[in-house]
Amino acid sequence: MAEKRVDVAIIGAGTAGLKAIHEVAAATDNFVVIDPGPLGTLCARAGCMPSKVLLQVAADFRRRSVFADEGIGGGEGLSLDAGKALAYVRRLRDGFVDSVLSGTIADCSDKMIKAQASFLEPQVLQAGEMRIRAGSVIIATGSRPIIPKPWRRFAGQILTTDSLFEQERLPRRLAVLGLGPVGLEMGQALARLGLVVTGFDADQSLGGLRDPVVSAAAADAIGRELPLHLGVTAEVQDDSDGLRVSAGNTGVTVDTLLVAVGRRPNIDALNLAALGVPLDDHGLPSFDRETLQVAELPVFIAGDADADRPLLHEAGHEGMLAGFNAVQGNPVAFRRKSALAITFTDPNLCSVGAPWPEVAA
Repeated sequence: MAEKRVDVAIIGAGTAGLKAIHEVAAATDNFVVIDPGPLGTLCARAGCMPSKVLLQVAADFRRRSVFADEGIGGGEGLSLDAGKALAYVRRLRDGFVDSVLSGTIADCSDKMIKAQASFLEPQVLQAGEMRIRAGSVIIATGSRPIIPKPWRRFAGQILTTDSLFEQERLPRRLAVLGLGPVGLEMGQALARLGLVVTGFDADQSLGGLRDPVVSAAAADAIGRELPLHLGVTAEVQDDSDGLRVSAGNTGVTVDTLLVAVGRRPNIDALNLAALGVPLDDHGLPSFDRETLQVAELPVFIAGDADADRPLLHEAGHEGMLAGFNAVQGNPVAFRRKSALAITFTDPNLCSVGAPWPEVAA
């Protein structure tokens, strides 16, 4: 079995991993990046980049409703070809991915190992047929959508953001299960494209908001475009005309579910038990949020993999911190940036700083 010794092994070439590469490469040329693919980052493939294209298409189509007021005739005769709209989203999305692939990933292609990594020891990894001994390791494996077990039997009628943009046509009726930023953005966009959309969330708030007054105002504004049912647990059953989604006294029949109840770190195959440190109920080790170091090990975790702040800019920032500390003799503690989150609905929703429950306490 081939064995390779490196200063740093970076597991994952998403947003956090790419930022880590920049920091590591500034200090050493002796590193590897391990990722089974597909490459191109979550944001470019199925996240904030294609979603913003779809949001723009939806906003453009919706503007037809004000053309008459602006003195522009013919708006009532406009129609949407959903297949062409989705092809347009994919075309731009593929350009975003190509841009990522032609950047840092191309620059370090000789250091890429396209395989699944797993720990044998804290500083020893198995990656395909290669054994890697590393001075330090960065875990930046990203995340995947959560589909609750009771709903998995409807897999053929479920969309997530990982699959939404791959569709060649859209359903007529859709239930959005989960009204966080992703579910709310896509729910409003799809409603503006002409789908009959109904949203459900077990939380009383929506879009990541925690101030009850602001959340209620947002629900009122967005609820004018699609029904929102908050603080309810949705149940899904087969129906003769599709799927029946019920919550309390509310029930709708839909063709498809858009499940947006969160994402799960991609850590299952890493064998984190080999780190020799306690793991929480989700299989994650504890780590220092200011150094991103796992316990006292030369192991660092960044981006969606640590499930701390699952946002693009946070993943990039954490990748930089992890990459910097991975090549230091003693990890440096950094003051984290103020929390910032924006949901690109209409109206936009934004939160900055400590969450409302902490401020109000």
